[in-house]
Amino acid sequence: MDADYDIFEIVAVIRDFWLVDSESYQRRYRTNHGQALTPGYYVVNWPEHIRARRFTDHAAFHGPFKLRREAQAALEWMHNEREHFLTRSAEVSSFAAPNANRLKVKKAGSQKLRLVNPQKLGKPFAAKNCINRDYHPSAEYRKTGKMTAQ
Repeated sequence: MDADYDIFEIVAVIRDFWLVDSESYQRRYRTNHGQALTPGYYVVNWPEHIRARRFTDHAAFHGPFKLRREAQAALEWMHNEREHFLTRSAEVSSFAAPNANRLKVKKAGSQKLRLVNPQKLGKPFAAKNCINRDYHPSAEYRKTGKMTAQ
């Protein structure tokens, strides 16, 4: 399977911490902020270096969308933005850094895509799962509102 299509997937969140993936399997999901997503369709993407596509802290959920076709349009836009970035990066890297290999360029493209503001699509977003991947609130933080060293 081509990695270009592998980093994006449309899922339907059906209830708190449960979704239906593109293969129609019900799966549990987890967000890095520990809160449930609003039911609806989401475009999920992962960093290029993540090979196991699980719905954990590494997954970035973009949505919710009311209709699947809206999520499909967002996925196509994200894919086109990524391809455009990879093409531009390959052109720049061939002049600036001839030693850069395609994997490094693709990884940079995947990271750049995560920074794209999904609200350009004109859809509301209930949860943004790509703000800070190193942040995991402890149970004490949820109770007291104070951070503890991890």
